[in-house]
Amino acid sequence: MDIKNTVSDEADPSLIWETIVGHASRAGVSDIHLMAQEEAFELAFRLDGELHSQGLLSHEFSRRMISHVRTAASIDIAEHRRPTEGHMRICVDGRDTDLRISAVPTLFGLDLVVRLFDRTLSPLDLNELGLLEQQLERVQDMIQRPHGLILVSGPSGCGKTTTLYAMLRRLTGTGRKIMTIEDPIEYGLHGVNQTQANPRIGVTFASMLTAILRQDPNIIMVGEIRDEETAVTAVRAANSGHLVLATTHANRASRAVETLLSLGGHPYFLVQTLLAVIAQVLVKRLCPHCRTPLPGTADTILDPTVRSYLPGGTSPQLFRGTGCDRCFGTGYKGRMGLFEVFIPDDHTKQLILNRKSAVELERAATKARMIAMEHAGKLALFTGQTTMEELVGTLPVVAVRPREEA
Repeated sequence: MDIKNTVSDEADPSLIWETIVGHASRAGVSDIHLMAQEEAFELAFRLDGELHSQGLLSHEFSRRMISHVRTAASIDIAEHRRPTEGHMRICVDGRDTDLRISAVPTLFGLDLVVRLFDRTLSPLDLNELGLLEQQLERVQDMIQRPHGLILVSGPSGCGKTTTLYAMLRRLTGTGRKIMTIEDPIEYGLHGVNQTQANPRIGVTFASMLTAILRQDPNIIMVGEIRDEETAVTAVRAANSGHLVLATTHANRASRAVETLLSLGGHPYFLVQTLLAVIAQVLVKRLCPHCRTPLPGTADTILDPTVRSYLPGGTSPQLFRGTGCDRCFGTGYKGRMGLFEVFIPDDHTKQLILNRKSAVELERAATKARMIAMEHAGKLALFTGQTTMEELVGTLPVVAVRPREEA
């Protein structure tokens, strides 16, 4: 969708906005960006984690369209000095789509970002996330425990909430009361009592968690542990007979433990309650319609650990996407998760008690046969699910070479 030089200043902003949202929704776009620059506003779509420019709009028309969007989202259009937020709902091809709007004042005007949530899409099931078989078995075992703490960690936008929802879906209908604290609530989950934090009126994750503990829950999901009070309360809740699922922004499992300790979690209580840490990142998935093998990579030197996890009868092979109509010429279609699942044993628990570094913790976990994220990435690479370029841009992956070059 290239709108450059196709929208006049006199165009109806509501109609253009509906066209933009409709196209973005059909293409599976996660965010619409309207960025103020000196000469014009740039419209861009975030698709599979990358921004794709859609063209330029004049300042005059952009201001009118931003005013329309903010009005529809019940945002005060007279406020131009402070960041503002709002939401609205739109129907695209019979599908209800929620839009979360954020506007921030910049040098050349208001920058607008709109996140899309298609309410007709069901959250993924646990076996659809991309966990390897061994990892899936361990997670399924951990979430059935009556109490303890399970952390899901990773950078922003890596699908942590999707993983939490997948776990909660497995836990509904088991005779246990489930409550969540989210910001925002992204999808409604049947059989789950969902609440929303609102820091602007003093309803923080910590205060809501304290209140929820009085509601006699069995399972609590905390959208994010971001401060000392929430960290301490979450560990205390897990230590007092609740199953607590929560997220942090650490990019590795070992770093998530380090983060919780740095936020005030007591090492003794943490080792008593910590069931697992699931660290994850997202990489773009090769388009299955235009995926082709890379010549000369059918016999590649492979780490013995990675080779041991290859499905039986599978030969390692690198692939690339040539680009087609179904993937908008990118060679990729959708994204997939790469995971590492850390379950502390007696040795790693002792390291946590002694406040050892994340490096030492990760080294011990890997020795204990944890499938590291690099291993998961290489498995995805050699089974034709992603590319070396994607892994290098996401993980510190060791380069691979065809056997004849070794």
